[in-house]
Amino acid sequence: MDIRSIAPARWAAFLGTVAFLAVAPQVAFAQSAAGPEAKAVAVATTADPQVGGPWVIAREKGLLAAEGLSEGQIQIFPSGPAAFPVFASGGVQGMTSSEQAMLTQAAGGVPLKLVGVYSDLTGVHGMVGSAAIKSAKDLEGRSVGLQKGSTAEWYTRNLCKTFGCDITKVKILNMPPPEAVTALATGNIDAFAAWQPFLNRALEAGKDKGAHWVHYSNVSYLAGAEGPRKIHNAYGVLYFNPAFLEKNPRTVEAVLRALDKAINFIRTNKTEAVKILGAEFKQSDADMDKLVSSIKYELAISNDLVKDVQGAVDLLLGEKLIKEPIDVAKAVIAEAPLKNIKPAAMTFTR
Repeated sequence: MDIRSIAPARWAAFLGTVAFLAVAPQVAFAQSAAGPEAKAVAVATTADPQVGGPWVIAREKGLLAAEGLSEGQIQIFPSGPAAFPVFASGGVQGMTSSEQAMLTQAAGGVPLKLVGVYSDLTGVHGMVGSAAIKSAKDLEGRSVGLQKGSTAEWYTRNLCKTFGCDITKVKILNMPPPEAVTALATGNIDAFAAWQPFLNRALEAGKDKGAHWVHYSNVSYLAGAEGPRKIHNAYGVLYFNPAFLEKNPRTVEAVLRALDKAINFIRTNKTEAVKILGAEFKQSDADMDKLVSSIKYELAISNDLVKDVQGAVDLLLGEKLIKEPIDVAKAVIAEAPLKNIKPAAMTFTR
């Protein structure tokens, strides 16, 4: 057919089709090539299944590399506060902890943006006491080891408020969890407040000192106050340096996708996940299975979660653990990263 015989309208359509076919593969290539801005990103996490668990899975299963973060690193610390200086100095770009620990940093002027809440870890906090601790009043005049600036500090204050002991009469000793486990076993402290797996280790190490539960997994074992008693909320949160987030939004999104995949792996491959986490945190498969079952892993930011985090601000302020109030919705939340990778998980509205 002589192309000169084609009607003008049909000729225009023909040229448009040719142009589309020529450009379309380039457009598709450009979209697939728009990976993370940085191949190297470091995320700090803690040595426990509730905050650190998904990150250990991400590391062991190569989930960061699968998202284009070929030089991605997971750095594990004994507690959130132990990693604070590294995050504040820029040694790591992403940080995970409980929300209370995050808020102490924000209140102290450390720039950060919350991009995801991913675990409800309320059930894995508690206190182990020596034989001398039978009631809350028994804590007065005695020493309690805990990591200051962590959820354990706020938890201990709330325990005293709930069950009737004067926190000003309790000798709070600032100790990383591994050190406090040893101190309880040797009798250098009378009680230990923390989270798993360190609480189980304290029970085992301190059994010759009559180590026992004071309060754990929303249940009180205190004389005269036995039974179910929830005294706090706690969540695992992921936050980033705001300058890094602004410069590398797709990198942060890649980290979130890896985290979401790790959570899905724990849910759908629990037996393998338990073995991986048990080996990492030196717990039997049976103990780790119980721990993992007590944690609700879900990546989301909702109005209720933001309300709970704001409630933690008010409690920390009331306990004078922070000096200045924080408007979580305005000052802390960054909606875009989670909304871009998983819109259904971002239900928070301002």
